[in-house]
Amino acid sequence: MNDAKVQIGVNKLGHHVQSSQNRLLIKGGKVVNDDGIQEADVYVEGGVIKQVGTGLLTPGGVRVIDAAGMLIMPGGIDPHTHMQMPFMGTHSADDFYTGTRAALAGGTTMIIDFVACPRGDSLMDWYNKYRTWADEKVCCDYGLHVIVPQWGDKTANEMATLVKEKGINSFKCFMAYRNVFLLEDDEMLNVFQACRKLGAVAQVHAENGKIIERKAEQLVADGIRGPEGHSYSRPEAMEIEATTRALAIADEANCPLYVVHVMSAEAGEAISKARRRGQVCYGEPIAAGLACDNSSYQHTCWRHAAGHVLSPPLRDPSTKERLWRMLATGELTCTGTDHCVFKADQKALGKDDFRRIPNGVNGVEDRMSVLWEKGVETGILDPCQFVAATSTNAAKVFNLYPQKGRIAVGSDADIVVWNAKETRTISAKTHHQNVDFNIFEGMVCHGIAEFVISGGRLVVDERQLKVTQGAGRFVPMPAFPPYVYNRLEKREAAKSAGTVAVARDAYDGPVIDLKAEQERQKAAAKEQPGAAGGGGGPEAAAENVFHRPPTRGGGRHMQESSFSLSGAQFDDTKPARSGIRTHQPPGGASSGSLW
Repeated sequence: MNDAKVQIGVNKLGHHVQSSQNRLLIKGGKVVNDDGIQEADVYVEGGVIKQVGTGLLTPGGVRVIDAAGMLIMPGGIDPHTHMQMPFMGTHSADDFYTGTRAALAGGTTMIIDFVACPRGDSLMDWYNKYRTWADEKVCCDYGLHVIVPQWGDKTANEMATLVKEKGINSFKCFMAYRNVFLLEDDEMLNVFQACRKLGAVAQVHAENGKIIERKAEQLVADGIRGPEGHSYSRPEAMEIEATTRALAIADEANCPLYVVHVMSAEAGEAISKARRRGQVCYGEPIAAGLACDNSSYQHTCWRHAAGHVLSPPLRDPSTKERLWRMLATGELTCTGTDHCVFKADQKALGKDDFRRIPNGVNGVEDRMSVLWEKGVETGILDPCQFVAATSTNAAKVFNLYPQKGRIAVGSDADIVVWNAKETRTISAKTHHQNVDFNIFEGMVCHGIAEFVISGGRLVVDERQLKVTQGAGRFVPMPAFPPYVYNRLEKREAAKSAGTVAVARDAYDGPVIDLKAEQERQKAAAKEQPGAAGGGGGPEAAAENVFHRPPTRGGGRHMQESSFSLSGAQFDDTKPARSGIRTHQPPGGASSGSLW
C-alpha cells in the first residue's frame, strides 16, 4: 500500500467543501496548551494553524467562530481504541466510520487503533488489512499500534519493516488470552529487545492470564456463570503481578514500556515506583476506570452487568480516587478508552458462561466530557493538565508532537472549542457510538465540544455533527520519539558504565573433572555397606550414621538422630543394660517428706 496517497488530507475532499471550510478564524477564546493559558485568536488555513495571537490580519472569505467565554484546546488523542476488531468470534460494533464519527462528536480528533493479528498470521498482512478497512472510512486522523501474538524470525523482520517503512512505532504484548495473544516471558523479552533496537515503544496488557484461566474454570465448576464471575476470575493481584513482571522484563531490555488500561491502583503504584527509580515507563488509565467501579457486576440485570465487562475489570470504588491522584501528579501519563463495543446480542454469547462474554466498553465519544467532569470540575486537574492527559502526552509518547497535541503555528488544525460552563447528560439514546449501551448512562458532565476542527475542517458546528467519511488520514508515527528515547539513551549509557569486566590474574589452579568425579562417586556407592554385592553388618552400618562432633563438655548432642536407613543403630554393638538407676525420676522421688 502506498502511504503517500493518504497524507494529503484536505485535498481528498471536493473543491466546494474545501473553499467553505479552508479558512477559519477562532476569536475571543482562551488558548489552552499543556504548559499555559493565553487569551488569543487562532487562524487556520489549509489544514494547519497559521497564526496564534491577538489582532491577527487575515484574508477575506474567512469563517469566523465566536469562542467568547470558551477554551480553545488541542483536539483529543485517544491512544487506545479497537474499531471493527475481530474478537471472541465476532467483531466490535463500531467500525472506522462510526467510531471516528463518535470521537469527533466528543472532541477527539485522532485515534490510535490496534492491528489485531491472530496467532500464526503475518503482521504485514493484517497491517494492510487494517489500512484498507480504515482509509476509506475514517472521519478523523488515525494511527496504528500492532499486536504481536508470537515471536520468531519472521515476526522480527516484519516489525522492522513496519517501523522503517509503514509508520509504526509501537507494539503490544499480551500476558493474557492463552493460545490467542499471550506471550511467554522469554518471547516478551525478545519483543522488547526488538522494540529497543528499532526505536519503538513496547506496550503491554498486564494480567496473569494462566492463573486467571484456572480461576475461571473453578468458578464455572462452582456454578458461578454470570458477569460477576468475570470480575472474580481476574483479581487485582493478577494485574499487579503481571505489571511488576512486565516492568522487570522491560528494564532488563532497557526498553520503554507503556502499560495500557491501568485499572489497579497498586499496578499504578508499581509504575510510579519504577519511574522514581529512573525507568522509562508510562501508565494509561482509561475513562471507564476513572469514572466507574465493580459494583456494576453485582447488578441484577444481566445486560447491565455484562455491559461493564472488560479486561482488566473495573475495581472497587476507592481505586478511582487513587488513579486520579496518580494522573494529577504525573505518575500516570495518558488517558485512553479501550473503546471496543459490542451490542446486546453479541454480549449474549456469554449468557450462560461469563468466559464467552466479549470484553469491551464504550468511551471514545465520552472521554473528554467524563474526564473534565471528574477531573477539572472537582479540582483534581487544571485545564493545562487536562490537555496534557487527553492529548499532548500521547502526542509526545508516540512522536506526533508538536504536529498534534498543541495549539501553535505549524501544528495540525485539530482543535476543539470547549464550552466548560454547559452540561450534557450522557445516554445511549443520544450518543453516536454504534452500541445500545453506555457505561456512563445518566452522568451529567460539564464540558461540551461546541466546535471541533479536524484537519482544518469544521466537523462540529455549534454542536451539530458534520463529518465526511474517508476525510481522515493515516498519520505515520516515526521511530525514536524524543520524549521517550532522549532520556532512555542517557539512562542506558549510565547503566552500561557500571557494567564492566574486572581486571584480574587468570586462574591457573586445578579444575575438577566432572566425569571422573561422577565415576568415583559411582564406585564409592558400590562399596557402601548394604549396597548390591556389598557386605557388612550392624558395625559397618553404624559407621555410616552421621554424627555431629561432641559438645565442648564431651557429651553427645541430644538432638542428634541415631536413625539409619539400613535399620542398624549406632549403639547396636554395645551390650544391652538390664536397668538404669535413677535418683530423681520424673515426678520426683517416691520417698521422703514433701516439706
